[in-house]
Amino acid sequence: MHGSRVFTVNTGKICEIILPWLPLAATEIMTNDQTPFSPLKDKTTIRPAKPSDKAFIAGLSAKVFSLYGPYRTTVSRWFESGVTMTLISMAEGRRVGFVMIGALPGDREGETRAEVLAIAVTPEFQQRGIGGELLQVAQRSVGELGEPRLFLHTAKENLAAQKLFLRHGYRFVETKNGFYPSGQDALMMVNELGKNRNPMQLE
Repeated sequence: MHGSRVFTVNTGKICEIILPWLPLAATEIMTNDQTPFSPLKDKTTIRPAKPSDKAFIAGLSAKVFSLYGPYRTTVSRWFESGVTMTLISMAEGRRVGFVMIGALPGDREGETRAEVLAIAVTPEFQQRGIGGELLQVAQRSVGELGEPRLFLHTAKENLAAQKLFLRHGYRFVETKNGFYPSGQDALMMVNELGKNRNPMQLE
């Protein structure tokens, strides 16, 4: 992306955001004493986020991202900025996850890049494929808007999230030491959209 771009996906939009917070990507986090969950009763649906989703996004961010910094506030501000594209996953009649996409400054002056700012699934609905579905829809939406690649950052210690991203076509770019506000290291990853894609991911 070059310069400031505005993208629209239904009621969602994404354009360059320059905010004093670091991007975050974490999902499918399970502790060693958790067991796999039962299959979903109904199919999931993914829709653009609405203003009424703010409390859900803030609450889930606090629950799954607090280890890395004050992300309840950070992700809420990204959402309120009006320049991100946020998608909500619905299952069994309630919100169960979200993914937020934005555009951050690139490596060269005047350049921006599309990035997964945050992706999360409620703990009771993890390990059911919801994170992967959100990622697929986000990738497809960004690709349809003409973006050649999608970046993200995930904690170096978050092996479950790394496995998810690798399954969906991401590769490691670099390690960033002390990347998160709480001091954890991060791995930067990128998906070259349209390249080496499993046809099943498009269904």
